[in-house]
Amino acid sequence: MNKGVFWVVAMVFWILTGCVPPAPVADQPESGAPPSAAEAAAEAPAPQLFTPGAFDNPRSCDGCHGDIHAAWSKSMHAYAWQNPWYQDDFLLAHQETAGATDMLCGPCHAPIAARTGLLPPADGSAFDATSRRGISCDFCHTVSGVEQLYNMGHVSAPGPVKKGPRGDGQSLYHEVEFSEIHTKAEFCGACHMVVHPANGVHIIDTYEDWRTNDYGKQGIRCQDCHMTPGPGIDENPGRSALMGARRDNIAFHGFIGGGSYIQDALGHTEQAQMSREFLQAAAVVELAETVAEDGTLELTVDVRNVGAGHKIPTGTTYIRKAWLQVEVRDAAGQTVFSSGHILPNNHVDPDATFFRLLFLDAEGRLTSKSWRATAIGYDRRIPANGKDTEVYRIPLPARGAYTVNTRLMYRSFSQATLDEMQQRSGQSVPPVVSVEMAGAQLAVTY
Repeated sequence: MNKGVFWVVAMVFWILTGCVPPAPVADQPESGAPPSAAEAAAEAPAPQLFTPGAFDNPRSCDGCHGDIHAAWSKSMHAYAWQNPWYQDDFLLAHQETAGATDMLCGPCHAPIAARTGLLPPADGSAFDATSRRGISCDFCHTVSGVEQLYNMGHVSAPGPVKKGPRGDGQSLYHEVEFSEIHTKAEFCGACHMVVHPANGVHIIDTYEDWRTNDYGKQGIRCQDCHMTPGPGIDENPGRSALMGARRDNIAFHGFIGGGSYIQDALGHTEQAQMSREFLQAAAVVELAETVAEDGTLELTVDVRNVGAGHKIPTGTTYIRKAWLQVEVRDAAGQTVFSSGHILPNNHVDPDATFFRLLFLDAEGRLTSKSWRATAIGYDRRIPANGKDTEVYRIPLPARGAYTVNTRLMYRSFSQATLDEMQQRSGQSVPPVVSVEMAGAQLAVTY
């Protein structure tokens, strides 16, 4: 059997039988055999299904929680499903795996559809209006626990009781209840950790990365950074509801991350700018140099992760990319060396130093398609509170003064991904725009 076909069949079997790989955050015996399919199926939590309409439409929240609803309505959570960039990849995965990925990717992007039996079909044709709103108010605020810390392992309890991190408010519309899980990073980790069901490859490892680094060990949670309106940990004073008590800090439901490209494309200019500010607060670039007698410039570039509680980049790192752009110019302004520049077709110089993750497919080829993954093929990212170093050896053509410009650049999509999307759909999408995360300049004399 062809290897690619084997993995598709395996994935279908694992998902349809309810099997799951061993939990990525649990310690596994070094010599222990993995569970059989029957054992895994017996241990897997039963899928929850509720009647369509069991979850409230976010419109019902707007009247009392206007500010929170307004922030959410332009967030990536609100567009988790109604997002043409996601949809294109999701439907391609559906086609290549005969629908096996519908309930791998879909439940995090359309959790209410998944929990009310409206997904599949993969095209969303059965969705009601609430399901189309992506990750919305009533899904998150009726979560009663987390059963597994990957692949949308939340436990839902839709109904009149709305759960959150305080529980001391009052409402005429619903009951209010404190929920400890809403105060923990595990609430986020149940979706921001994705494991390939057929082979255990970590497709998205944000939660596990955080859990094992300094931020996780110090208890600095996802919410501390991503539910405040600016980079880092800050306070957001205000009211949760129209008639609610004024508080020193209200959770910001804009959920800012690195998605400036999509936010710009959706016309959300304020959110796009906030995303760029997050990116620009995450890293710094430091330079050191020596020049040999033969005119060889040895340039050491240190990229330090000073502001992200996870690796840079994170999330769908197989689509995203960060890279170093290095340029050396002589005193007349002529470029004598360039790496990481943008080509005329808006692709990045393929010989650049890239920070990203790619998979190996069944044929041993690098791929950015997560459902084809059989192993990690390339993983070079900048760890939280850590650094990555690249050394360039650049021949200088003549004696004189030179200027070195080095920048850490970022794209939330590769142009190649967008090119493929346009070819499949026949619809044009905006070219991806690079964000400068950090930079440094150096004067050199030979």
